[in-house]
Amino acid sequence: MKNVIYALALVFSMIFTSNVFAKTTAWPDLEYIMQSFFEVGLGTEHGTSANQNLRKWRQPLRVYVEHQIGDKPLHNQLLDAQIKQLTSIPNINIQRTEDKSTANVFYYFTRQSALGDLVQKNLGNSATQYLHGAICLASVKTNSDNAITSAYIFIPVDQARMHGKLVACIVEELTQALGLVRDSDLVFPSIFNDKTPNTLITGLDDILLRLLSEKTVKAGMSKQQLRPILLKLLQQYKQSGLIDTADQRVQTGDLYQMLGFSRKVSLKR
Repeated sequence: MKNVIYALALVFSMIFTSNVFAKTTAWPDLEYIMQSFFEVGLGTEHGTSANQNLRKWRQPLRVYVEHQIGDKPLHNQLLDAQIKQLTSIPNINIQRTEDKSTANVFYYFTRQSALGDLVQKNLGNSATQYLHGAICLASVKTNSDNAITSAYIFIPVDQARMHGKLVACIVEELTQALGLVRDSDLVFPSIFNDKTPNTLITGLDDILLRLLSEKTVKAGMSKQQLRPILLKLLQQYKQSGLIDTADQRVQTGDLYQMLGFSRKVSLKR
């Protein structure tokens, strides 16, 4: 069983060049979307995207949540809203479960002081090396065919709130646990890019997730195998209007509506 560990790192400064901003209008280009998929869908969080195969679930996700700190109703509300947005995409099946024995995604709202022991207990000693400089952490386990079999997500609420990253942690870690586990500065605008201000799923992210969820896109596929499949799907998306309406579509999600209100009550409490 292989572990893929990824983390949302704290970025202290965000300097954007005119070239980076230009990508905001460039992302609907089909080749750009396909390259973005390769960037975040292949490779590992702490490696390159070269000579890697796609990781993907072959079974529905069943999420067990353990609350060890903080505002349980708020955390549930934010997580449920993100699950609702993800499951609005066809073929993405995520439900919460109160029975830990039936879960394959284990989601912990914890505190920074307990994070090290919790990661060590669930992922082993080697995983603690990824805690340095990270606000929140997650890991997926895969079998020999690159099918994801389980995921662990850790949100140290006090740390996340201190840096104003609570929502970003909740959104990004569950989304990446679907199989797009690698962050890349080349993908913009996207939650998979730690140097952009995007806290919620973007139109580009929506299309990347749709591609991942397609039945013809399978765990273990290489870049060479994926390219003709992705190109055909993207041409269909373009023709049907899915790409042109992606930005507007994601903004109808509950979290987009909630954040306008949440800024008034402050998620950094």
